[in-house]
Amino acid sequence: MAEPNMIYKITVLSLLSKVDFPLSNAQIVQFFLDKEYTDYFTIQQIISDLEESHLIDKNAAHNNTLYSLTEDGKQTLALMRDKVSSAIEDDLIDYLKQNKLEIKKDNALTANYDTAIGGGYIVHCKYTHDGHTMLDLSLHIPTAEQAETICNNWKARHEDVYMSLMDTLVQ
Repeated sequence: MAEPNMIYKITVLSLLSKVDFPLSNAQIVQFFLDKEYTDYFTIQQIISDLEESHLIDKNAAHNNTLYSLTEDGKQTLALMRDKVSSAIEDDLIDYLKQNKLEIKKDNALTANYDTAIGGGYIVHCKYTHDGHTMLDLSLHIPTAEQAETICNNWKARHEDVYMSLMDTLVQ
């Protein structure tokens, strides 16, 4: 039997392979904690190791980090999949069945900001639905505080912004 950390790594790769969108750090960790496979700190180290080995890609967005499987990760998983028991595979499938809609909803909205050339900040807000980009908005904002506020409000107000834009532009 493979060592626990190796099984955890393959389990993360398998989890990422079963979805067609990135998973957040919290969503990956939640699987391991819900099933009581390991503790928070161990899974954080596992994720870090996978990233350093270029088996997963990290995309950091405002207050959220999303992970996806790399080609090397897919190849590694193909070679090592038999190291994970069928019980763990069943747990992965159950977790995704129970949480897939909530996971998709959480990942449908992203907001982050970068420093703009010449001063200020560029806020990037994106809203997707059923795999389709509904709104992809970039705004130049003068202060970091305003950029932070926009990012924080995006999740709660994205539908209002979308509908307001549609009403204004369709008239």
